[in-house]
Amino acid sequence: DLPPPPALDDSVKPQTDEMIYDDVENGDEGGNSSLEYGWSSSEFESYEEQSDSECKNGIPRSFLRSNHKKQMQKLVKAAKDGTKDGLERTRAAVKRGRSFIRTKSLIAQDHRSSLEEEQNLFIDVDCKHPEAILTPMPEGLSQQQVVRRYILGSVVDSEKNYVDALKRILEQYEKPLSEMEPKFLSERKLKTVFYRVKEILQCHSLFQIALASRVSEWDSVEMIGDVFVASFSKSMVLDAYSEYVNNFSTAVAVLKKTCATKPAFLEFLKQEQEASPDRTTLYSLMMKPIQRFPQFILLLQDMLKNTSKGHPDRLPLQMALTELETLAEKLNERKRDADQRCEVKQIAKAINERYLNKVKRGFLQLYSKIIFALY
Repeated sequence: DLPPPPALDDSVKPQTDEMIYDDVENGDEGGNSSLEYGWSSSEFESYEEQSDSECKNGIPRSFLRSNHKKQMQKLVKAAKDGTKDGLERTRAAVKRGRSFIRTKSLIAQDHRSSLEEEQNLFIDVDCKHPEAILTPMPEGLSQQQVVRRYILGSVVDSEKNYVDALKRILEQYEKPLSEMEPKFLSERKLKTVFYRVKEILQCHSLFQIALASRVSEWDSVEMIGDVFVASFSKSMVLDAYSEYVNNFSTAVAVLKKTCATKPAFLEFLKQEQEASPDRTTLYSLMMKPIQRFPQFILLLQDMLKNTSKGHPDRLPLQMALTELETLAEKLNERKRDADQRCEVKQIAKAINERYLNKVKRGFLQLYSKIIFALY
């Protein structure tokens, strides 16, 4: 166990109102223009394998999306236009819209195929690797070095707890439910409930290996930002997490419905909860992937606040924060898109049901009239 940190003077204490990132325009806080350590996210390219999500022909998807959006806006404008040539322009716009829709469909198909290829790259990390353990604190450290060490310890502890939670989901719930007879959940529902948990665990098992390696040499290197960039800038991380987040409400709905219809399943969940040392519910365990990146961001913000300008870890930390914040925003965007698609499906289903009910009522009325006429 590490000793409690010494009291910090004002030069080391995190300032809540301090800017996290270096001010590129003004230099350091003192107003001296020093662009040597200035930073702007626009200066760096994305660390994904294909920047801007390029498709196989090399055209950025964002470019095609923006052009498609412009064309569809023209279509809508032409449809609303009341001039003489409005109909002709609408027809032309529809043709262009169909062309862009086909292009968008090809892009989506290409993305699905690339996703399937990437899923095959997942490896099952079952090997026993050394845990990330900080060596005893050496003497002569500055107060800032001591604070950074304690923040690193928080990263290590929180990551260990997170990986343990993912393993508990699979070992205490997914595995028994898939092996027991008779089954509480069909194979399809089982996949729905535990969708992408294994892939997320694989990503973080690899991160743990890199983290353990860096922690073992911390006193000579004192860098952690580059490990985060290398581990979480891959598109497979975004894909695994976004699909998990988008599926989360569906998974919870399946669990709730099964608990309501099968008391034995509810009893199984209660027994597993009571058997766990912290009595954590399955729902609480499943919430942890939703909360993980916000936790990472807070920890790295604390680390950056306690990293002086000119420190070799400052720029990697800024890049890591940008990667994680961008990843979190992309997850939010994909979640919003998924929610909108779900809402559209529900509206379409409701309209379809209303139409069918109307047709059914009309048929029954006609049938009644025929019966009345015959008898």
